[in-house]
Amino acid sequence: MAKVDEKRAKEVLERVERERGFARLWPKLLAERDPELLEILHNEVTHVLDHRHSLPRKTKEIIMMCLNAFSFYEFGFRVHLRAALKFGATEDEMLEALEVVGLSNLHGMTSMLPVLVEEIKNHQK
Repeated sequence: MAKVDEKRAKEVLERVERERGFARLWPKLLAERDPELLEILHNEVTHVLDHRHSLPRKTKEIIMMCLNAFSFYEFGFRVHLRAALKFGATEDEMLEALEVVGLSNLHGMTSMLPVLVEEIKNHQK
């Protein structure tokens, strides 16, 4: 493995944590090994979610939520569900989107429906 600039790795990881609000284990590991790739991936995410404006942000978050449901990735589902709520999505909009996912992935819809209900209740408190 090539030597990694530790200062650069730290800077990239801090940027990811600051702009996304968190960093899971994999970005930390990637920062230690290939901070340039982590930065490229982060720039791609922020470009699509933050810098493109053809779709409303709540719509993008609902799409991401549904992709995570389709993949059975509960952590990502929760992250994007909370973001969708933050950007004004309603429970009915998110439920309908989740139901659309269910048309081609019933288990993805049914496994994330309890999470949707839990997060809505938490958001309403």
